[in-house]
Amino acid sequence: MAKRTPKPTSQPAKVSTEVRNTAVPRPQTAPRKVVTQEMIAKRAYEISLSGSGGSELDNWLRAERELRG
Repeated sequence: MAKRTPKPTSQPAKVSTEVRNTAVPRPQTAPRKVVTQEMIAKRAYEISLSGSGGSELDNWLRAERELRG
């Protein structure tokens, strides 16, 4: 006697893709720049040497703002 092979019971997963109604491509977002504490510390030090800085905290916050843009 021949063996019967069972039919698959589950349906394959349906994959949907996003549909856009425009030919204009999406703008590419720039990857976020990684800013390390070492980079901030170096810039804060440069600010303090320039004579236009303030307290250590002010210099740190200014350096952080400049680097993170």
